[in-house]
Amino acid sequence: TSATLIVLQKPPFTDLSRTAWYYGGVAYAYHNGLMSGISSTRFSPNSAATRAQLVTILWRIEGQPAPAGTASFQDVKDGQYYTDAVLWAAENDLVSGSNLGNFSPNGTMTREQLAVMLYRYAQYRGMDTSAAANLSTFSDAGRVSAWAQDAMAWAVGEGLITGSNQNRLNPTGSASRAQL
Repeated sequence: TSATLIVLQKPPFTDLSRTAWYYGGVAYAYHNGLMSGISSTRFSPNSAATRAQLVTILWRIEGQPAPAGTASFQDVKDGQYYTDAVLWAAENDLVSGSNLGNFSPNGTMTREQLAVMLYRYAQYRGMDTSAAANLSTFSDAGRVSAWAQDAMAWAVGEGLITGSNQNRLNPTGSASRAQL
């Protein structure tokens, strides 16, 4: 199929291995305009992802709709690559900010923040979000923030987030660009 051909076409990044677990996802995201590299030759798959990167991906999936309003976050300035994406995400209740009227666009995306944004996006799209894994099977389940419990259980139940080989979710750890 055409989607298969896109995945097989090598992106221009020298820091990707075709045998890496994330290769197909990165190739798909690049060739479909959802993500770009940190330079013309580097993707930096193991670098920490930012909050702005995830909302930009979701916004691009939706066809880059124009937001209805203006910036409601003090730290989201006009003219940034993520400005319209953050505004759209806030208008559609995908994000609510980080603290004190800020979004923290360049803040590191944690794994539980990733789960929450994906959960809210699935709800926005009208998808079934009833799947719920039993998080108590993970040794660090007690470290999942209360505000992220339902979303993390859903993300694990859907197989979007998996634990490490040490049976840990690492909810407050950084999500990498490859994981996005």
